[in-house]
Amino acid sequence: MPVDDAGPESAESPLRARAVARRGTLGVITTRSAGPALHGLRAAAREHGYALSVFSVPGRGAAVPAAVAGLRLQGVAGIVLLDPHLAAEPAPVTGIPLVAAVSADQREGARRATEHLLDIGHTTVWHLGGPENGPIARARERGWREALERYGADVPPVIRGDWSARSGYRAGQSLAVESGLCAVFTANDHMALGLLAAFTEAGMRVPRDAHVVGFDDVPEAAYFAPPLTTVRQDFLAAGRQTLDVLTARINGVAAPVSGTVEAVLVVRESSRPARW
Repeated sequence: MPVDDAGPESAESPLRARAVARRGTLGVITTRSAGPALHGLRAAAREHGYALSVFSVPGRGAAVPAAVAGLRLQGVAGIVLLDPHLAAEPAPVTGIPLVAAVSADQREGARRATEHLLDIGHTTVWHLGGPENGPIARARERGWREALERYGADVPPVIRGDWSARSGYRAGQSLAVESGLCAVFTANDHMALGLLAAFTEAGMRVPRDAHVVGFDDVPEAAYFAPPLTTVRQDFLAAGRQTLDVLTARINGVAAPVSGTVEAVLVVRESSRPARW
């Protein structure tokens, strides 16, 4: 079911309500994994004076055309495909402006995270990646792999998770018994949280025994134990760029989606030299 941020229905006639909706509401099709990006888009929409009507779908396939049809019935002015998994599919014919969201440079962010671990003295870096068929997971894995190859480091096998803390915990249980493991780049912060919990249970202390870097800089990352080094995506800037493009298209201007927002490494205790 959609979550509609536009507020309660008005008592206006259906035709007038539809006209108001077209001027003031945008549709968003997203997945569960795109939560941080949705927060940035919402903030940008408020700046533009738009409300959002949000459809969450389980993934690609028939769910996306169904969501588009539902948003068309609501009379939205335009639609954003927020998750790159959805944008990887051919765009459905909608009759209204539709754009894929601008995102951070995933590969560059992963490269910076991995090079940070190599620069502080590690001979290689393990990778806890996301689902193998996901475009974000693939881009982050490419950045990790390119950094290792650039430094002439060994490339360990990728450990897979599903973006959840539970999958990170299970991966951490396996990695904790790997001989010589001392640095891990996780493809998102939630998996890093589970990984840290598994390491602690196994008697490993971060950063004394291993260094860990995540990706996304979720609001809780600064309060992990220890605070997590991670890659910050500027979701507000991405949301602003996305809405700039969509607004132009709503106004009849052919504006291509171009560029990415910068991914910034935020260094915290999980990758600093141990002080004990």
